[in-house]
Amino acid sequence: MEGPFQLVESVIDTVVTKATPAVFLIRRVEETEKYAYYKGRLGRAPHGTLRQNLKRWLSSDYRVFCFEYVQGENTIFDRQCILWHNLGGPVGKLDNKQHPEPNEGQTTKCPVCFSNNSRHNP
Repeated sequence: MEGPFQLVESVIDTVVTKATPAVFLIRRVEETEKYAYYKGRLGRAPHGTLRQNLKRWLSSDYRVFCFEYVQGENTIFDRQCILWHNLGGPVGKLDNKQHPEPNEGQTTKCPVCFSNNSRHNP
């Protein structure tokens, strides 16, 4: 993924240069008495919508973003799922409460869940 970049309009307009599908991660800092850590939210942006998807979070408590351009709707879903699992979902480093779902009409399955199920159900 590219970034992190400051989540401000001028930076979004400068670094988001393509109108292709993308996955993105926005982050905020959580602090405890002993340490600070990032907590984030994963999202996906269909063809040409990354800028507007990021800008809707400008007034939130998220402060930085990362993104990755991908090719095709199935790939965007696969990449979002892989990142969701790698970041531990809601018990890990994400605010997303639910596992990503494919878009309406897509028949693809999560590559991580499908792979894990395949090992246990030959």
